[in-house]
Amino acid sequence: MTTRPTRTILVVLLLSLAACGKPPAPTEQTAGAPSTRVQATGKQAEDLASVPVEVLAAAKAARPQLQVTAVEHEQRDGNDYYDVAGMLDGAELELDITRIEGKWTVVEVQRDLVAEQVPAPVATALANANPGFKANRIIESDQGDGIVIYEFFGPGENGPDTKIEVKSDGSKAEVLTSEWIH
Repeated sequence: MTTRPTRTILVVLLLSLAACGKPPAPTEQTAGAPSTRVQATGKQAEDLASVPVEVLAAAKAARPQLQVTAVEHEQRDGNDYYDVAGMLDGAELELDITRIEGKWTVVEVQRDLVAEQVPAPVATALANANPGFKANRIIESDQGDGIVIYEFFGPGENGPDTKIEVKSDGSKAEVLTSEWIH
């Protein structure tokens, strides 16, 4: 026969073990926080009529002249993200929007660049850390707080789809060792 204290300890231990396998609840992002890895569901195209009005309002507030052409949705680390793509002044632009402190917020503005448009400190940091690396796509991701993340895609030691990120604050640049959160 089991005594009451032993039974209580057993119940507590079983409940503790059961809680160990439970994933943490999704939390809202904090702006500018670097991440070690991003868990993403994969982007799904959204019909414009199904996109929350507040998401489109955040995009228009950030770039009033943006002509929205497409929207994609995904979850990253349990948080909803909308990529609102469109044309502005003849160039393609993408706004990444998520909730911060309960409000839909543009967390980055992306555009494609060619190598000649990359700032010299960024190009130098990339070349010093990865001699001979040649990007076949470059994305500039303006974080809206003075930080710009340059994403370089191309063949490298990690395979054909290598991604290298360089963070710049306008005066210095550094190659990141962890994926930037946005």
